[in-house]
Parts: sequence; C-alpha cells; structure tokens
Amino acid sequence: MRAKAIKKRYITLWMVLLLALLGWWMQRQEGQGPIQPQAQQTPVSDYSLADFVITAMDDQGVPKHRLRGQSMVHYADTDYAELVQPQLEVYAEQSEPPVTLDAPLARVYQGGESVLLEGDVLMLRPGTARQSAMQVQTRDLWLFTEREYAETGAEVTIRDGLGVTTAKGMTIDMQTGVVNLLASVRGEYVLD
Repeated sequence: MRAKAIKKRYITLWMVLLLALLGWWMQRQEGQGPIQPQAQQTPVSDYSLADFVITAMDDQGVPKHRLRGQSMVHYADTDYAELVQPQLEVYAEQSEPPVTLDAPLARVYQGGESVLLEGDVLMLRPGTARQSAMQVQTRDLWLFTEREYAETGAEVTIRDGLGVTTAKGMTIDMQTGVVNLLASVRGEYVLD
C-alpha cells in the first residue's frame, strides 16, 4: 500500500511540475504578444516616364528595338518595370520595316532582357520582297530581346496572304521570321 502512495505522490509531483512548466511557457508566449503577419513592403519606384520613346542600338549604332508607351514605372530593388500601352518595334534588318508588337500592358524584367506583353497582343510584320505581310493575334506573349525570340502558350490567330491559321501556342524567331505553332493547328487557305 505504501508503494502505491509513494507512486501516486511521484505522479502528482510530475503533473504539478508539468503544469508549472506549461504555465511558465504560456506566460512567455503572452509576453511576446500575438504573432503579427509581416507587413508587405510596397515597392518604391526610382523613376517613371510618360509618353516616352526608348531606342536600343546595336554595336554599330543601328536601332535594334524601339519602345514607345503611355507610361512606365521602374522599380530599382528588383530591376522591374510596368508599362501601359507599350508598342515595341523590332528591327531584324535595317533595310526592312520593323515588326511591331502592341499590348495594353507589359512587364519588363532583367533590364529589358525579358518582356511579358500582357492582355491582347497584336503583332504586325509588314510585307517585304522576301515575305508576305502577317498579322498575329494572341495573349500574354513573352519576348526575349537579346535572343530575338518570342513565345506564348495561348490561342493564336495568324492572317497572311495565304489565309488564316489558328493554333494553341507559338514560338517566333524574330531574326529569321520562323514561326512554330505548337498544338491544335488549323488553317483556311486560299490557293490561286
């Protein structure tokens, strides 16, 4: 009987000690206050432009790209910019007219190396002696300026001198003018 009484005392002592430790820990937590969510840092812009034109030149001083827009806000901490009503002209060859890309919005990353044209994107390639005029309509087009390459995973409609082609997804090599359609390609062509 005595062994049971001693065992009960030890269990009671351990329970009291455990409750005291739990109370001490909870009191420390209360002293720290409730856990507060970290405040979102609002990005701070270092400059902005309105009704602007920016021209990028190659090593010989010949225009490679010309960017126009209604407004642009640049954020230094991330080297990121937001553009409203951007129009980009890409010069493949100086003797030929540029390919133009229009969109309602754009996000520019990595100092202009990659650009996301957001919303409805319209790309126009004027006709030349080498190739017919082409109009491309799509959404959310990524443009990689240094590689002169563009891609989208959205629906694409292409109109040219041969007819109308639709597809899901597209890549474009801006230097060569080669367009790759990725899936669900359909076309209506007019043959003479």
